[in-house]
This record gives sequence, structure tokens and C-alpha cells, in this order.
Amino acid sequence: MTPIPAWVAPTIAISLGLIAVSLVAMITVAVAMALGIRGKGRALAAQVAALTADAKAVSTRLRTEIESYADLSTDARAKLRGAMDTVEHRLRDLDALAEVLQEEVEETAISVATVLRTVRSSGKVLGAARRAIRRRRSAEHSG
Repeated sequence: MTPIPAWVAPTIAISLGLIAVSLVAMITVAVAMALGIRGKGRALAAQVAALTADAKAVSTRLRTEIESYADLSTDARAKLRGAMDTVEHRLRDLDALAEVLQEEVEETAISVATVLRTVRSSGKVLGAARRAIRRRRSAEHSG
């Protein structure tokens, strides 16, 4: 084996020292970055938590509003259904009243026609009686 030259050992020692210093610098930078990221991560987590709380509040408010509109719609439908039932009932009553009025008008028209026919017949009888009385008076005055 050949002997190792004398300059190799100090070169290796210097190289190892530089590598060690580089590693310490890299670790220091990594730790500094980790701490910075960790701090920013905490700030970011706080912002996300605030955003989540706001989203939950908006969601709760929206749910409450939607439920209120659903309740209002249910009440309105119930009132509308009641109003429709009332109108339908009143229309049935109005139809029954119209039928009764129609029957009464028909009966009244028949009664009026009967009275008119009776009056006409009576008028003819009375007219004949008058003519007979006039003829008799005329015959008495003439003769």
C-alpha cells in the first residue's frame, strides 16, 4: 500500500469542518423557517377559525330564514285552503238560493198568469153583463 500524502488529512479535516458549518447553517435556516411558518400557520389557523365561525353564523341565519319562510308558506297555504273552502261553501249556498229564487219566480209567474187569465175571463163576463145592461136600458128608454 502506498502511504497517504500529508496534505490529504488536513484537507479532509477542513472539508469536514465546512460540511459541519454548512449543516449547522442549514439546520438554523430550517429551524428559523419552521418557526416562521409555524407562526404564520397559527395566524392562518386563526383566520380559518374566524372564517369558519362566520360561515357557521351565516349558515345558521340562512337556516333560520329558510325555516321562517317555510312556516310562512305553510300558514299561507292553510289560510288559502280555508278561504277556498269558505268560498266553495258560500257558492254552494248561493247556488241553493238561486234555485229557490228561480222556483219562487216560476211559481209567481204561474200565479200571475193564472190571475190574469181569471181577470180576463171575469172581464169578458163583466163586459157581456154590461152590454146586456146597456141594451136593456136602451130598450127601456126607447120604448
